[in-house]
Amino acid sequence: MVHDDSNQPLPLTPPLKRHATLQPLSREHMGGLIQARSLRQAADLDRASRVLAIDGFLDAWRSEIRAHFDDEERLLLPLVRSSTLRNRLLHEHADLRRLAERCEREPEAAASDKELVRELGVKLHDHIRWEEREFFETVQRDHPEELAALASEAAFIESHRPGSRARHNLSVDDAMPEAGK
Repeated sequence: MVHDDSNQPLPLTPPLKRHATLQPLSREHMGGLIQARSLRQAADLDRASRVLAIDGFLDAWRSEIRAHFDDEERLLLPLVRSSTLRNRLLHEHADLRRLAERCEREPEAAASDKELVRELGVKLHDHIRWEEREFFETVQRDHPEELAALASEAAFIESHRPGSRARHNLSVDDAMPEAGK
């Protein structure tokens, strides 16, 4: 659907329901999407903005994204029978690892390369969207029992990576019980 910039609101897309075992990995995608947007926006800005975007991406890469890729490959890939899905996941992870390694090796050169910054942002965004819409959907539809057996792995991920934890909307009274008195 093409949006014509009229005053018509965009159609709402209902949130995707996730198997409990996939929820920590799915929540980590939000941080990846934030990094992707930052990179795509910085590509058209000055070099200092690109340096900040690359630095932010590398922090996220080292603290979460690299381990996230490893976990997806270790836990989910063995469940997938489709060679198309398997190959796409591995290919996109390899592309993103290659780009991240280039940024780690030569952060100043990477920040000077507008197209590299844009490519990294676009590939990261597109990969996450594909995982959410196709890969995770297929895994949870076809393998609910196998996913349930991985609950302890999901709990471990959630306990070790803050981006995988549920974000709860707490009221002031919940967060600070004495405030409600």
